Amino acid sequence: MLISASTKQRILLIVVLFLAAFLSETLSAETSIKIRAREHFDTVWIQHKNLNREYSYAGIGPNINVWLENPYWFSVGLSYSVLFINSSVEPAAPDFGEDMDLTKIGIESKIYFDPGEGGPFARIGLSSNSLNTKGSAGKINGIGTYLGFGWEIKFSKIGLAFEAAGRRIELDRNIRIDTYSPSIGVHFYGYI
Repeated sequence: MLISASTKQRILLIVVLFLAAFLSETLSAETSIKIRAREHFDTVWIQHKNLNREYSYAGIGPNINVWLENPYWFSVGLSYSVLFINSSVEPAAPDFGEDMDLTKIGIESKIYFDPGEGGPFARIGLSSNSLNTKGSAGKINGIGTYLGFGWEIKFSKIGLAFEAAGRRIELDRNIRIDTYSPSIGVHFYGYI
């Protein structure tokens, strides 16, 4: 099932409005706008549905969040990342280069299961994605989802977060990307 660009924009707008309504009810004095980063070490599977083929790649890339955060309770806001993909393990897919970039911009939310103490958390996300194939296929766009679970260790004003996540991205031209995305983040709560 193909979703038109205008429908995707409406879905993103509805999600943003829902999050804004939710935040207006839950903000406290400890909540502020923060910038956070994590590094992803991905395994990437690109499926060409028309060719009935799947290609496996390695990827690495940073993720930057600019969001409203109440430390060790919840965070919600914008997410941006560039995943650098390399096909040195096996031949590249037809019309794709050996190296590719997957750029993502979207929204994410992170919530802790034991608020205020660190420990286990979950993260969900919805994003607009662009795969630069660096081959004759050019850029291919689509929409993606993110689901991750992790554990953050609290060291006074610093948090060390380990996370395992999956992404599913439905691109134009009947192409789907799935990733397994372990990541690590160092968060300087008392400083930044």
